[in-house]
Amino acid sequence: MKTPTTVNEIAIVLPAYNEEKDLPVLLENIREKMADMPFSYSVVVVDDGSKDRTAEIARDFAKKMPLKLIQHEVNKGLGEGIQTGLRAGWHLGDVVVVMDSDNTHNPVYIREMVKVIQDGDADVVIASRFQAGSIVQGVPFFRQVLSWGCFVMMKTLLPYNNVRDYSTGFRAYRSLTLGRLIKNAGPRFLEESSFACMLELLLSLRWVGARAVEIPYTLRYDLKVGVSKMRIMRTIRRYFNVIGRYWAKDVLPQSEEPSLSELRAQLRA
Repeated sequence: MKTPTTVNEIAIVLPAYNEEKDLPVLLENIREKMADMPFSYSVVVVDDGSKDRTAEIARDFAKKMPLKLIQHEVNKGLGEGIQTGLRAGWHLGDVVVVMDSDNTHNPVYIREMVKVIQDGDADVVIASRFQAGSIVQGVPFFRQVLSWGCFVMMKTLLPYNNVRDYSTGFRAYRSLTLGRLIKNAGPRFLEESSFACMLELLLSLRWVGARAVEIPYTLRYDLKVGVSKMRIMRTIRRYFNVIGRYWAKDVLPQSEEPSLSELRAQLRA
């Protein structure tokens, strides 16, 4: 069933840890691309205890674009950064877009992602490496193997209709669906701090009955200047922990949705 969503504003969440080399290019790209979008926007940079100039760069850009900086005093991991950003973002926008802060994702795809939610065809839109027409440039071999392994494993153990890319960080979420997740799971709706949090977030949305759609895109890992923070073996172990937690969870019964403003008021109370 279609659930059209009026989109007046979106929030773009950027979890960042030591991204002084890549964040300025990405923020400038967002500023340029969003100027032509048919909705307003706010950027939420979550500085996860960076030791470099990440926070300073965000403050500088806040002078020329709508940007909110949230800082963790210490590094808590990607899961906490995503969680902080989503909690802030769904109060700001009708749709929340999450991107990696390393300049590997192009904000030009935001228009298409938002339109899918706007038209009521999905609650989650995933920029997927595994759709026809997608291009992947510069991704190390072991990272590609990990992504394919996650896809095969999830399709076998816990399939999610229309989903092939379970680990990408480039997604758009309907804010009403995020509110439903927070309402049912509590403010701490992610347990994973590692990169496995992206899998956990998808499975938690599957649990609340969110409909997902994928679009093709070009991943430009070759544009990344900073070093990768992923620890591959740890991520693989955490994937199995996440699957174990969601293995026996049934999808929640669907109920009539409140408005976004009503849901925000309920959760504030």
